[in-house]
Amino acid sequence: MSTATGFNPIHLDDVASCLNNCSESFAQLAALLHVIKEKAQEDGADAAKLAALGCAVATDMENYADATREQLQQGGVKQ
Repeated sequence: MSTATGFNPIHLDDVASCLNNCSESFAQLAALLHVIKEKAQEDGADAAKLAALGCAVATDMENYADATREQLQQGGVKQ
């Protein structure tokens, strides 16, 4: 894999950390969505707040995973 200008190889531990954080965040997001599903049947106002929180978690992790993917693709991996 060739590297792009401005990108250094990403350390394998950083890739593993990213995947671990993404996994944990997706678990949190799943829990939030479960609560939203339950709350939506009882009270729609709380569900909207929980949905906004879930959206923030998803957006943060999307950005983190995308930046790690770009670093991996452009810079390669080092051990």
